[in-house]
Amino acid sequence: MMEEGEERVKATYRDSYDRLATIKAKYDPTNFFRVNQNIKPKR
Repeated sequence: MMEEGEERVKATYRDSYDRLATIKAKYDPTNFFRVNQNIKPKR
């Protein structure tokens, strides 16, 4: 598995990144789904 750098992921999602990170924190707080352009859950 290749891990993307966080800056690259943020550049991919641009303005939506913070909103998606908030959603990720609600539905996947343990980061179980972490493949392909992973967004880390907002803490």
